[in-house]
Amino acid sequence: MRLGFACLWHKIPERTWSGTPWALRNALGRQTEVVSLGVEHSAARTLLKYAYVRRRRGSWATTYKWSGIYDRLTRKKLQSALDREAVDAVIEVGDLAQLEVPYYVYQDLSFDVLKRHYNPNTGIPGIRGIDLDTIRRRRERQLEIYGSAAGIFAMSEWFADTLVEWSGIPRDKVTVVYAGLNSIVPSTEDSVRLEEAGQREEAARLLFVGRDFFRKGGEIVVEALAHLRREYSPDIRLTVAGPEAWPLPGEIPEGVLFLGSRSATEVARLYRSHDLFVMPSHFEAFGIVFREALASGVPVIGRSAFAMPEIIEPGKNGALVKSDDPAELASAVVEVLENSSIREFTARTARDVRERFSWDAVAGRMVAAMGHLT
Repeated sequence: MRLGFACLWHKIPERTWSGTPWALRNALGRQTEVVSLGVEHSAARTLLKYAYVRRRRGSWATTYKWSGIYDRLTRKKLQSALDREAVDAVIEVGDLAQLEVPYYVYQDLSFDVLKRHYNPNTGIPGIRGIDLDTIRRRRERQLEIYGSAAGIFAMSEWFADTLVEWSGIPRDKVTVVYAGLNSIVPSTEDSVRLEEAGQREEAARLLFVGRDFFRKGGEIVVEALAHLRREYSPDIRLTVAGPEAWPLPGEIPEGVLFLGSRSATEVARLYRSHDLFVMPSHFEAFGIVFREALASGVPVIGRSAFAMPEIIEPGKNGALVKSDDPAELASAVVEVLENSSIREFTARTARDVRERFSWDAVAGRMVAAMGHLT
């Protein structure tokens, strides 16, 4: 099978969508012939960014990705690439365009999800510049692309259910392939992690990783740390990585180590040196970082929403919170830290997580779903 791979690449392709498309394309290339049909960063794209700058909710944002001009430019570039390269099928990372060859859409989120979570006062966390009219308009376009696609590859069971129940996509058209891991520790660390699982230190080390600090609930984690240092242990610490600069007003609080932006390799080392990963995200379509932490043998805490409950099993590999209350999060942290069975289970199953959610495994599911094309 000769497979076309279409993605709207960042100017540094490896950084696109936290490395996900880059890793997927490489994994697919190890299983079948892959031809890149990517829409590269270009001068026209840069011009459109500035042409579609709009002021929304007191700040400036560009809306070019939701414009008809950008849609036509994207489809034209994809069709031009297809005119040069004969392929059996195309995988689109996102709903890029309707194509004349069989194509599959790989996604973790839809405009039906955005519509249901849109707040007229705050919009959608982490998605600047979008309004309800745009969501409705893009939803109709997206449903047309879904309708003519050969299939949709969903990153989670939760998203697959929304496609069927909210978007009306036939169940047999949706395949859950999950997402792979971009930051993991070597398997040689497994035995060490398991040995340490039965131990608990008062100077516990919490980890938060996320460039979009507020969307991922970073402010709640910092407040929970203050609560924990008062009520649980004055020695408990928190490492924050992701944002370029400290995102909260004032000085960095006592007990917080702020590292700024870090590479995938550096994040992998951070998992290994911490006791608990904490990210009560307000809006998290999937959450690869949770599985990366689990693949490193580190328990996790997230929110009881979106795909997080299918990743996090309370009492087994972590805990879930239901509110923005820092006290609830602090209580969940104590519950996990003091439960040796959670630490032992997470350490013991780390290898299984790595194998099931490797990019090679994801690519294998895609290739199997397209098997009729070979």
